[in-house]
Amino acid sequence: MSTTLEPVLESSGVPNLLAPTSAAAVLANTQALLPLVAQEADGIEAAARLTPRAEAAMRAAGVFQMGFPAFRGGLEMTLEQQVEVVATIAAVDASAGWNVGVLNAGGYYAGRLGDAAYAELYPTRDMPTSGSFHPRGRAQVVDGGYLVTGHWDWGSGSYTAEHVVGGALVVDAAGDPVLGPDGRQVHLGLWLPEHAIEFAHNWQTLGVRGSGSTSFDIRTPVFVPADHAFDREAAYRHEADPLNRSVKICHFALTGVVLGVARNLLTTTGGIVAGRGARDTATLELLGEAMGEVDFAWAGVLEIARRTDDIIFSDTVLTPLDEARMTAANAVAATALRRVITATTELAGARYVLDAAPVQRVLRDALSALAHAGTRRQHLQPLAEAALTSGSAWTLR
Repeated sequence: MSTTLEPVLESSGVPNLLAPTSAAAVLANTQALLPLVAQEADGIEAAARLTPRAEAAMRAAGVFQMGFPAFRGGLEMTLEQQVEVVATIAAVDASAGWNVGVLNAGGYYAGRLGDAAYAELYPTRDMPTSGSFHPRGRAQVVDGGYLVTGHWDWGSGSYTAEHVVGGALVVDAAGDPVLGPDGRQVHLGLWLPEHAIEFAHNWQTLGVRGSGSTSFDIRTPVFVPADHAFDREAAYRHEADPLNRSVKICHFALTGVVLGVARNLLTTTGGIVAGRGARDTATLELLGEAMGEVDFAWAGVLEIARRTDDIIFSDTVLTPLDEARMTAANAVAATALRRVITATTELAGARYVLDAAPVQRVLRDALSALAHAGTRRQHLQPLAEAALTSGSAWTLR
């Protein structure tokens, strides 16, 4: 079935950019953005955030709107599509892709709001929303809502965001933990009042500098209405919109950063090898092995995305094994990236340490991407446990 796309938007500064009214338009816009992302990459790194030009174009392209639910008029793009968008941009610049992967989760958060709060906070879907849940702040129950304080790290995209969400543990009037049905202390995500947020401007890093992942604080307790909050650790809800059935879905697209950086590193390394002319067997085998790692990681993540899409966009229940596969995908992709890093440092030779060498920044971005908690091997253990518990350890559906 063909899709009719809206007229070109001229104000973005990107030729052939389409109004982001469909998934097809956003996918097309992603390709149209790439030259601008490449042009702005140095500026993004220097500013430690998206440049105004990059931000304006990416907002106009709709890449921060992919997770808004259909029942709110949103795009509700599939996980496969979201990963493709993030990975495609990250293959040009890791920081730009990281901003997309993180700010895209704002649509998921918005889908958990009631009607009145949604209308208040999201008069338009062009409202990128950042979020940090570690460490957790404190939300004390008061009439009508919570008094919130806290310090949060890893606030990726906060300089670009219209809203900032912070995670907080809930306590009662006496300061005692408020427990949920599972016996754990309730952990909320809360839309923090802009005027109360103090940014630390402390994002000086090895790589992925343009993610703008500054820390931020609320030192004086500030009131947040109860309807400006959602349960960050909510149990699986089959009746919810597809992208909000499981809280583990909202950052799946961030796996695209690892895939994109791996592809960029491989492309850059291949250029180094090609520029040398004569190539020995060992060099070709090592480069070919790295190519295979990236190809299979890319194909595997997209396959997990498709399998998850088939479940959440149908009446099928997302099982603990399905959730574990989804969480493990980033860790598996990270394993491939680590192997490509090893191959690159061997194939590039000593020149990769030089600032003038293009491969150096890609290597720095790769190592910084691997610092993210979602890339850790510990996420593979729940996959094996869920498979053994379900009796489906060796079947892939």
